[in-house]
Amino acid sequence: MRTGLLIIMMMFFAGLALDIASLTAALVAVILADRAVYPLISGLAEGRGA
Repeated sequence: MRTGLLIIMMMFFAGLALDIASLTAALVAVILADRAVYPLISGLAEGRGA
């Protein structure tokens, strides 16, 4: 009984850690994409004379 509970807890915490890691990776990807795209958009806006 105790080993089954231990295995379930380990699987739960491993899934939680994986979930947090994937959310962090998605957030970093969004931030990097924003930093890469924003200068291009502001450069185009300046080029049009806006």
